[in-house]
Amino acid sequence: MAKKNESAFDRLLKKLTKATPIEQESSVKLDHNFDGIEELNNPLPPWWTAGFVITVIFSVFYIFYYMVQGKDSQYDEYNREMAKAKAQVEAYKKAHNIVDENTVTLLTDKKALEEGKEIYLKNCAACHVADGGGLVGPNLTDDAWIYGCDIKDVFKVITNGTSKGMPQWKALGAANIQKVASYVLSLQGTKPAKPKASEGQPCNKG
Repeated sequence: MAKKNESAFDRLLKKLTKATPIEQESSVKLDHNFDGIEELNNPLPPWWTAGFVITVIFSVFYIFYYMVQGKDSQYDEYNREMAKAKAQVEAYKKAHNIVDENTVTLLTDKKALEEGKEIYLKNCAACHVADGGGLVGPNLTDDAWIYGCDIKDVFKVITNGTSKGMPQWKALGAANIQKVASYVLSLQGTKPAKPKASEGQPCNKG
C-alpha cells in the first residue's frame, strides 16, 4: 500500500524498478558476500525486461527481412549511395568542365598552350629554366621522365608535388594545371640552351 506522503515520482520509480524497499532488503539478501559487500536478489526492472523482449522480437523480424528475404543491408545501401554520389560528382565535373588526374586530357590549341606557357614562366621557370632545360628541377625537353610522361602523370605531379623537392601547385586550380601540364609536354624534343643531364627513364608512349 502506498504511503500517504509518497510523491507521484516515487510511485512511478517504484513501478519502473520494482526494487525492494530498504527496510525490507533483509528478505531478498543472498547468503554470500565479498569483503562485506552483500548482494540482493532484486527482480529485473520492468523497463529492462520490456526492452529485452522488444529487442528479441525486433531481431526476429530483422533476421527475416535481411537474411531470409535478402533485402539490402546498411552496407549495401552505403555502397549504393556512394556510387550514386560519385556519379553525381563526375556529372558535375563534366558539366562544368572540371578535370582531375583521371579525366585530364592533353590540350593542343594555341591559346591554351600560350596560357600554359605564361603560368610556366611565372611559377616553374625558377627550377626548370624558361626553355625547360632544367636547373634545380629536371630537364623537361628530353625523353627521360621520373614520374611518367602521360598528361595524367604530369598533371598529378604538378598537383601533388613529389618527395624529391617538387612542391604541390594545387592552388593554381585544375584548369590552369591542365594548361601548364600540356605546355610542359609541348617542350619535349625542343633544344634548350644548356640542357641538364637526363634523369629518370625513357618515356614509353606505347
